[in-house]
Amino acid sequence: MVHRTAAARAAMACLLLALAAGRAGAGGMWAYESGQTDIGTATAGRAALANDASTAFGNPAGMTRLGSQIQVGLQPTLYSATFDVGPATNVAGTDGGDAGGFLPLAGLYGVYSIDDDLKLGAALNSYAGGDLNYEDDWVGRYYATESALLTFNFNPVIAYRVLPWLSLGAGFSVQWAKMTSEIAINNVAESLADGRMEFSDTNFGFGGNFGALFEIDPRSRVGLSYRSQVGQDFDDVPTFGQLGPGLDALLRRSGVLGASLGLDVTIPQEVMLSAYHELSDDVALMANFNWQDWSQFGDLSVSLDTEPARARAVDANFDDTYQAAVGAHVRLAEPTLLQVGFAYDTSPVDEGNRSVALPVDRQLRFALGVQYEVNQDYSIGAAYEFVSLGGADVDQSASALKGTVQGDYDQNSLNVFNLTVIRRF
Repeated sequence: MVHRTAAARAAMACLLLALAAGRAGAGGMWAYESGQTDIGTATAGRAALANDASTAFGNPAGMTRLGSQIQVGLQPTLYSATFDVGPATNVAGTDGGDAGGFLPLAGLYGVYSIDDDLKLGAALNSYAGGDLNYEDDWVGRYYATESALLTFNFNPVIAYRVLPWLSLGAGFSVQWAKMTSEIAINNVAESLADGRMEFSDTNFGFGGNFGALFEIDPRSRVGLSYRSQVGQDFDDVPTFGQLGPGLDALLRRSGVLGASLGLDVTIPQEVMLSAYHELSDDVALMANFNWQDWSQFGDLSVSLDTEPARARAVDANFDDTYQAAVGAHVRLAEPTLLQVGFAYDTSPVDEGNRSVALPVDRQLRFALGVQYEVNQDYSIGAAYEFVSLGGADVDQSASALKGTVQGDYDQNSLNVFNLTVIRRF
């Protein structure tokens, strides 16, 4: 008979492995794409462009260059995540199908001009989260069948031009988040079909952002922006189903069934440095260098409200990530602006630590867009961005009951379609 403390450890490990990764979709926790016009440059120049109301999110200091306006961005996105099962996998099942799907994303941005130097603004969007949903009988079902995080972020900001060449901006964020995770539980010892465990909770987290814009001359500017981490604390009583009698009794004796599970996750902080320079009246170049604190996201805290209470720190062995992006604007005619851009993000995790619940890898972005000035009050835009999310090699093992899952994501990508409308007042 299994000792009670050993049973508790086994149950705790099961829950940790199910929930530690937390997020899926979009290839990474952070999504640059949330209805901004700079999607046409793969976000190159985001903190320095200051061309429209989306700067309220990208760098609030840039609002001092704008009059009052509202911007709406619609962004239908197709996410593809197809797992190619490798020879070292020892769990029977399918490849899980395409775990991605359709993501109906959008963003709403506004700037209100109090005077030439003082501006108020706000952003409503989602810059973190996504969804993976595998087939129930796939080879990695004991690690994840569904892994999802949905967020909505409200970010009011203020900006002031303190010197003719220097503007500063700041704001705070209120972020609503919902986490959902589901795994299969192996009842093999009792020759039964798989059991299930589900976890779901919502929470509000808070953060802030700061920006500075340096206008070197009428054709050149540099922007620096910082977005803080946001702590999200999820707490739910996991739901178990189809457990075998032996496993059910084991979890009851250990106090796991009916106990509340807490999971603390940190949405990473970010620093972005951008530059913008007009070569002529018709051509401009822009670039980014970006750092995100993914190692902070990889440090998780998990607690189980049993008697006595249990808690455990989990290090997912994530690394900080860096982005480099370059882009250009080309004026085709007076009302029409062509955009083009490329960006590269490093991987936050290597093969030995990567999970099928969070198959993130390096990212390559290729973007093309167009902005059209209808008149002095309205402009419209469209952009397309292809994001290669890398092969995301996985070699994941935990126990004999979970087995080994080895392979790669031979199709892990995003197709982003973006439509924007700007109304100036």
